[in-house]
Amino acid sequence: MRRVASSPARKVLLVCSILLLTRIAVCRPCCAQAAPQQSAQDATRPLQPPATPNATLISPEVTADGHVTFRLYAPNARQVALHSEFNGMTPFAAIPLAKADNGVWSVTVGPVEPGVYRYTYVVDGLLAIDTRNPDVSGSLNNVQSVFTVPGADFLSMKPDIPHGSVETVWYHSKTLGNMRRMHVYLPPGYETSKHRYPVFYLLHGAGDNDDAWTSVGHANFIIDNLIAAGKARPMIVVMPAGHTSRMFSAGEIMKQEPFTNDFLNDLLPYVEKHYRVIADRPHRAIAGLSMGGLQTLNIALPHLDQFAYVGILSSGWFNGSEVSFVKEHEAALDNAVWKKGLRVLFVGVGTGDQLAYPTSQRMVAVLKAHGFSVEEHQSDGGHTWVNWRNYLNEFAPLLFH
Repeated sequence: MRRVASSPARKVLLVCSILLLTRIAVCRPCCAQAAPQQSAQDATRPLQPPATPNATLISPEVTADGHVTFRLYAPNARQVALHSEFNGMTPFAAIPLAKADNGVWSVTVGPVEPGVYRYTYVVDGLLAIDTRNPDVSGSLNNVQSVFTVPGADFLSMKPDIPHGSVETVWYHSKTLGNMRRMHVYLPPGYETSKHRYPVFYLLHGAGDNDDAWTSVGHANFIIDNLIAAGKARPMIVVMPAGHTSRMFSAGEIMKQEPFTNDFLNDLLPYVEKHYRVIADRPHRAIAGLSMGGLQTLNIALPHLDQFAYVGILSSGWFNGSEVSFVKEHEAALDNAVWKKGLRVLFVGVGTGDQLAYPTSQRMVAVLKAHGFSVEEHQSDGGHTWVNWRNYLNEFAPLLFH
């Protein structure tokens, strides 16, 4: 075999080639590992939204004199309106927002009376919350934003007084065959004491859920302030879910048996088993607003031997249903022994409440005709939380004395 002599240059080339191949072979695993590490690092880096006015938008903005500015970044929207209930507005009234060149819609209203109010936007026909505002309140089928105008002392959270707690509680309803939710207010000192407390069942309206009495009603702060001022006894306040389905209709609201049966057979026994309540009539109260007022009538009057304090807020028997109610429960309405143990029958309604004022007046007439002593509280305004918070502040000091 013929051998080819290697020149010095060829030897150098061969050695260099071997070294290069070795380096590639050694480094390839390192390179293969490095690429995924870099990719993973990129994947965990938070995505930065495009710079828009929404990043620094403030909404709502409340001034010291009670003016409120609402803002919404919606550059492609054609129409934006505000729905709220401040200063006597109905929740269905609309205030248009104006659009700026940067795509921000805004409107300033006021001065607004001190208090807590819910609101939503309607953007091209779509109901929407304020995405720049984390304060919300639940209702049956949607969520609304909430704003506060300081100055309403009785419903404000005060840092220098003891505060109770609010629990979100789930219980199983054998009556309805599902899990149900309620909110329960426990007075200051409940967790560290062994005392038993009176219990107040507080029912919400048709457009709300069991969150409403605390998120927009500020019932916990109202009771805190009354207790701290010595105007109300420490009490447990139970705020149940008043709806038994997701349907929102007059027929569903008038159909009271499912809620009444759940309340009497499941919710009330659960509360008396799991909380330190004084489980007798003199230490048991019930009240409700609007739909909750109708539920209160349907629960309390036929079972008046169980409740010593009853409150009906902006409500009554709707659509002439008092005729059938009286016919069905006439014996209970005329039971003198039961009425003797009824310490307070409170009725609150706004004279401007086109929905409930006539109904409330008919209800009061029926109750007086059957010998009830009614404590009437009429106020200005309509079917709004402005009135319902005030009624709670008037009713709670009357309880458990």
